[in-house]
Amino acid sequence: ALDEDAVRLLEMLAIQAAQSIQRGQLFEQMERMATTDGLSGLLNHRTFQARTDEQLALARRYNRKLSIILTDIDHFKSVNDTYGHPVGDQVLKGVARILQETARDTDIVARYGGEEFAIVMPETDAAGARVIAERIREKVRTTTFETELGPLRVTLSLGVSTFPESGADKATLVEKSDQCLYFAKRHGRNQTVTVAEMEAGNRLRIAETA
Repeated sequence: ALDEDAVRLLEMLAIQAAQSIQRGQLFEQMERMATTDGLSGLLNHRTFQARTDEQLALARRYNRKLSIILTDIDHFKSVNDTYGHPVGDQVLKGVARILQETARDTDIVARYGGEEFAIVMPETDAAGARVIAERIREKVRTTTFETELGPLRVTLSLGVSTFPESGADKATLVEKSDQCLYFAKRHGRNQTVTVAEMEAGNRLRIAETA
């Protein structure tokens, strides 16, 4: 029912619409690649830093709590050495999936580097963050990862710091979480340690050696 000119006009409009959609999809894909870790599918380290700055600014402005969890897969080097890096990658993907599924929708979950992951938890005090951290730790501990070389289980160590009591800036909070993480590793692994627990443990050790 349409004449030839109308058909050509509709074809041109359809081509332009398709090109716009394609450009939009390419932009979304490039943005996702720029902000996402290719292996785990979580946010990458650079995006973690930027999002943490944003959330810390909000916490500071509105006088709210904010907690940061750093977590590390225990004995991950031995997993790579024993089973190979492809199996190690499968474990990393599995742990990342558990972190994403167990964290809350408002939390920021990222691959921090290597076998380390980070979670930023807005409006969350140390006790609340510890509950989530323990939920993650227990979920990983009881999960069997099916790999090409058979079933495999791993555990996590986790460190928790909280704004403002653990520190007033991002660098201090991340450092405190890292200290708690390695305190957990030095004292048995497969556990969550908050700044208060780490400091209490250090005081106890000093008292025992005095």
